[in-house]
Amino acid sequence: MVRLIEDQPDAFTYRAFGRRIFFTGLLVAVTYVAAGTIVLQESEAIMRQTGMDSEGIVGQITGAMVFVMIVFAPLALSMFLLIRLIRRAFGQLEVERGLPLTMLTLSRLAFMAAITVAFAPMGLAIDAPVTAINFYQERFMTWFFTLVGIGLALVLLAPVRQLQLRTGRLLWVPALAGAFAAGYLVWMAHSPAWDISVFQLSQENLDAVKEFRTSFTFTMLTCAAAIMTWSWTISRNARSILVRQKAHFFTQLGR
Repeated sequence: MVRLIEDQPDAFTYRAFGRRIFFTGLLVAVTYVAAGTIVLQESEAIMRQTGMDSEGIVGQITGAMVFVMIVFAPLALSMFLLIRLIRRAFGQLEVERGLPLTMLTLSRLAFMAAITVAFAPMGLAIDAPVTAINFYQERFMTWFFTLVGIGLALVLLAPVRQLQLRTGRLLWVPALAGAFAAGYLVWMAHSPAWDISVFQLSQENLDAVKEFRTSFTFTMLTCAAAIMTWSWTISRNARSILVRQKAHFFTQLGR
């Protein structure tokens, strides 16, 4: 066992890294499933309780920000936990520079920009309330989910790249799963089905709202499945480093 540790000193660290990635990916996937379920079933109740369906402009803006904070913002906020976890794991692996760390830094900036977009109308609520409402009506969905998709791609592909550098293998499954989850989210953000005002989500009788709710829920479930595939394959490949080293050790021992 001493020979095993000396030959592959980071094998146990990569195994722990894979475990953390799996459980954090599970948490992120649950967040996406919860967002899709809320939009599909609870949009009207949330809007009514937050005052988003009121006639006053300030009440509508306040309600919209609360709705965004409950439903959409966690999609970006949950990724900060994943970024923090991966960065700490890179620190344990003594990764101090390189493309994976750069990707994590850029992903953090993208999610910070998404949060800024979500709450930017707060500063306009008093001086320019009509502008704030127009922002939620016309540009919020496209801007927010485009930024979330870009950040998602960067944070999911960073550990894939690190494992590729470590193992020397092309990890197609986690790379494709991560790219698919992010790309699908960005594509839907620019689709006609998502070209909808936040304030319309309480109007269940509109065909556009029904289409959006169904599309959004399906997208969240699809992204959650892709993220789970990504986290599971990352965990398996990280664990395989130790498995292969143990097999090599016992083979050498038998000889």
